Amino acid sequence: MFIGIDIKDEAGMARYVEGAPPILASYGGQILAVNNNAELLDGAYRRERMVLLGFPSLERARTFWRSPEYKPMKEIREASSDQDCILAEAFTDDPLPATGGGAVFMIGGGDTRDAEAMKPYYVEVPPISARFGVQACAAGVNFDQLDGTWPHKTFIALRYPSEDAFRKFWFGPEYAPYKKLREDNSDGMHMMVRGI
Repeated sequence: MFIGIDIKDEAGMARYVEGAPPILASYGGQILAVNNNAELLDGAYRRERMVLLGFPSLERARTFWRSPEYKPMKEIREASSDQDCILAEAFTDDPLPATGGGAVFMIGGGDTRDAEAMKPYYVEVPPISARFGVQACAAGVNFDQLDGTWPHKTFIALRYPSEDAFRKFWFGPEYAPYKKLREDNSDGMHMMVRGI
């Protein structure tokens, strides 16, 4: 689950931050990342705070979101902030990627203009990013828009073991021609969010 937040009421958000985590944990949820001012790498998307949550399953996440325990916290969050919230299913059998140790997440979304031209990207980039220790958390067009508006048709969340590994991939020579291919044939945004 990804949440982008603009805070309107600091006191209300403080109540939310205090009250929501125990409820989240009771549904098996885990806070993977919370960042103010995440680093926008390309495109346009700006929220003040980025939050990434992991759950044991898509169903557990939906149950948490609709639960009577979370309802008063959700009302506080909605009154205290503007937010976009999307829920995407994890790629792996382990939907809670290991955090700590300096892990970072690349969060993004996009709209493909030329699907045929993008085919080499989808074939060549996964093995390149794997050499940098990437773990795909979630990606694709099948996601639930729970709140707000996500500005793209796709969503992606990737975990890198460190900021250094991410930067060597993102700004490195191996990815450069595919980054250009993506930029030439799609519109989107990507940001780096530090894990906790």
